[in-house]
Amino acid sequence: MAKIRTLPDVLVSKIAAGEIVERPASVVKELLENSIDAGATRISIHLEAGGKRLVRVVDNGHGMSRDDALMSIERHATSKIRDIEDLFSIETLGFRGEALPSIASVSRFRMITAAEGLKSGTEIYIEGGVVRKIKETASPAGSSVEVKNLFFNTPPRLKFLKRPETELGRVLEVIQREALSRPGVSFEVFSDGRTIHRYGASESLAQRVTQIIPGTSLYPVNFEDETLVLHGFLGSPLDPRSSMRRLFTYVNSRPVRDRFINRIIMECYGRMVEKGRYPQGAVFIDRDPALVDVNVHPTKSEVMFESQYEVGQSIRRAIGGMLADAPWMKGSRGRTQKALEDFYERQKDPGLSENRDYSATAPSAKAVSTRTTHEPEPGSPHPHKGGSSVFEKSLEAGGEDMFSGGFYSSLKFLGQVGKLYLVCEDPDGIILIDQHAAHERVNFERIRKSYLEEAFSCSQKLLIPEVVELTVREINTALQFSDEMEKLGFDFEVFGENAVRVKSVPGFLRDSDYARVFGDLFDELDGLGDPKSLEERLDGVCATMACHSSITANRKLSEREARTLFADMDASENPHACPHGRPVATRISYNMLEKMFKRT
Repeated sequence: MAKIRTLPDVLVSKIAAGEIVERPASVVKELLENSIDAGATRISIHLEAGGKRLVRVVDNGHGMSRDDALMSIERHATSKIRDIEDLFSIETLGFRGEALPSIASVSRFRMITAAEGLKSGTEIYIEGGVVRKIKETASPAGSSVEVKNLFFNTPPRLKFLKRPETELGRVLEVIQREALSRPGVSFEVFSDGRTIHRYGASESLAQRVTQIIPGTSLYPVNFEDETLVLHGFLGSPLDPRSSMRRLFTYVNSRPVRDRFINRIIMECYGRMVEKGRYPQGAVFIDRDPALVDVNVHPTKSEVMFESQYEVGQSIRRAIGGMLADAPWMKGSRGRTQKALEDFYERQKDPGLSENRDYSATAPSAKAVSTRTTHEPEPGSPHPHKGGSSVFEKSLEAGGEDMFSGGFYSSLKFLGQVGKLYLVCEDPDGIILIDQHAAHERVNFERIRKSYLEEAFSCSQKLLIPEVVELTVREINTALQFSDEMEKLGFDFEVFGENAVRVKSVPGFLRDSDYARVFGDLFDELDGLGDPKSLEERLDGVCATMACHSSITANRKLSEREARTLFADMDASENPHACPHGRPVATRISYNMLEKMFKRT
């Protein structure tokens, strides 16, 4: 008996569906692209349970006749291409002819469609890939596709779906990506019976960009050479985000997540943005379709370019030119003048800067007691020689903590260099301390302890509530965690479709940029994984808040402020690294200095 045999059509369709339909967001993407290809100018998306229970997409596109509707549910049936030459010059979003049959094979699928000029439409109902009903029905021109109980007949796939709130976030991201490339099309989004967003048809890409990426200063990019045309809007390197969710890229109006394009963009920004931060904006690349292969991945989210090196060079010139022009600096003369006036005002009152504490609370009694001397206590572990970071030396000490007894408070403070590093001395060498990393560690432990002990953070009520613009997905995340955010000291409410009104913030964030704080917090909460509560992502959330509330570079610290920081570090559980893992301090031993100056 032969071991190799042909698989039945039902099994083949489910395997194909696994490549295309991963979650409700995949369904929404395929249906939206069909509507756009059909010339729709109005599209409404209805969801239940984040799309797990229902996805319905209704459009006013060209619609289909009965014969075309029946053909559309057959595998590899499409109106987009006809022969192999068409495969290498694709201008539509869809072309494989797999989306509808793949979706229908793993759901309860209903399609009602009518072509323009016809008196009636066609209704088709499919359950798990089996056609159950075909009938004539009344319908306006356009199509309505309803997908219920996704993966009801494939339980292993169903159990991998996340909670409705998480799936809704993924769907909203897909809608934003599609809407951004079609400013002339209006999109309405409904979830569990309520309207959660409307993107009205826009006259220009600039208007649509402000709808999708609100509250952000973006600058136009326009470039053209013999290789490609690139246009769009990008943000300043001074205003990055903690994820790439606000960086949208398109090739011939097709939304893509292409590693090559993203890498080139990040190379352009280079060291202008710190590690782990990403620019915002939308980049549209137009190139001859014959020189772009979109048939790379079943989800059509990646592309390949002919003459890829030339494409990369053109993208570099386009974005590099915008960054070199530094449009965010234009009009900064007034800000510079004010900064100079503030500087001279401080020179008149030397005590003004001295009295501005870095906002650390008073150190504990135990920490204060360690500040009486710069010399190590008798019998305390002797610091090790060498040039590695101090927390590594602690490990080399055979399990004994070299910082026990108040290491940082025992240091002799020498001064500050670069308005970032604190220079200290101990019996074995010079200690350099990163003031931002150190303060970040202190704040991180304080915020985390406050949350875990349910000692509600001291909340600062704003005299005038501040309106912060967010994306729809960020607002969805904010609502999901609003009760737990209150424990951290935040009090806010949804204000319109694209904003929240902040009424109170934790006291230590009172001077922070609330828009950036909220954006980074929701990026953290909406990142990898599927947290059911804030506590599951507590370290990341606390680290984000600590970063925003900590002293930064270009801040001169007095000796009194530095000593307060040292005492707080000694009172911390782990003063040797910031919450993101960077070292707080490093030692340059006298032995190293002697070798540098060839004294040994």
